[in-house]
Amino acid sequence: MGKEKNNKHEKENQRKPWIPWKTGLMAITVVSVSLALWVGWQVIVTEDNIGKGILWGLIFGGSTWLVFFGMNYFSQSFWKETREIKICFIECLT
Repeated sequence: MGKEKNNKHEKENQRKPWIPWKTGLMAITVVSVSLALWVGWQVIVTEDNIGKGILWGLIFGGSTWLVFFGMNYFSQSFWKETREIKICFIECLT
């Protein structure tokens, strides 16, 4: 009976997020902005072209958000309780 209870507890913990939603958004914001600035700076320094630097910075910063929301969508397609996540997302943005 102890093993069954332990397994049930482990399955419940697998459904819980590792970090809160707001913390995840802040982490992704910091990472994407820093990546965009770093890539943009590297392009500007090597090619002396500000337009290309801004473009590549936006591409790499945006790709971070694309991966974040893409994986969120992918995990929701296999997770049955998607309403809670969508409601939390809407509440966190307001």
